[in-house]
Amino acid sequence: MANETLTSTIAGIIQDIQAETYMKLNLNSGIMDAVRVIDTTNTTGKTVDFPSYGAVASTDVTTVAEGTDHDTNFSVTNTAVSATVAENVIMTTISDLSDLSTSRNLISDISTLFSNAMKAKLESDIVALFADFNSGNDLAGAGVTMTADDWFKAIQKIRTYGGDTNNMFACLSPKQFWGAKGLRSLLSDMDIDSGKLGEDFKQKGFVSNAFGINIMVSNQINEDVASGGDAAGGIWTKNAIGLNWKGITIEAQRNASLRGYELVCTGRWKAVELEDYWGCYFLSDVS
Repeated sequence: MANETLTSTIAGIIQDIQAETYMKLNLNSGIMDAVRVIDTTNTTGKTVDFPSYGAVASTDVTTVAEGTDHDTNFSVTNTAVSATVAENVIMTTISDLSDLSTSRNLISDISTLFSNAMKAKLESDIVALFADFNSGNDLAGAGVTMTADDWFKAIQKIRTYGGDTNNMFACLSPKQFWGAKGLRSLLSDMDIDSGKLGEDFKQKGFVSNAFGINIMVSNQINEDVASGGDAAGGIWTKNAIGLNWKGITIEAQRNASLRGYELVCTGRWKAVELEDYWGCYFLSDVS
């Protein structure tokens, strides 16, 4: 049979069906909750000082006999780390024609994408500080698979230098967490599959705490450091990292001659290391 009417023989009257738009968003770990944040959003000035006192040791206390005048002063000193806000910017121009040609609210959609990207950039800035922790606290190493000893070493090191081991955090890459050489495999090798952690992994695919340390996973961690197949995570206590936070703003401004809107997203913050010995750089093999 010939001369059928087919979709290939008619034009202009068959409409494309538009599926619901979805967004590829960065999965953020919530790392901002694991650092010391000073919110300066509505405060004048752009620099925050994070002061701290040095520890006073038991050896600085003198036993004095009754009736004896103690006339030796102990010198109390403090230091401060400064964090001066920097601006982080991303922008685009939305033409009138593109806006008029879609059923979506492009300004709203792109604002969501930009805001999410800012949070990922903040996370990236904090993750980058792990390598600045004192090298004497480094865990595992290039080409070395993580072990339980690495986790306990982190607790021991941070406690030795006066860090709060009741408020510790670990941030791992996806491979450091779920990979064959990561935490998931480590916990399995420790024969805890039948315990709570093992059950959480089986039922949820995730554990939020192990070895007494709160755990998060970040896609911002490099999983191929120096092209060696190693991932660069970190373990720290909350006051090891400080954040001067002035927030995120999104502004749409009309550009009549260009016939469109400039959409500018600006994030203002600065993350700094506060205590060199209160964190550990956790480089481990994930190849």
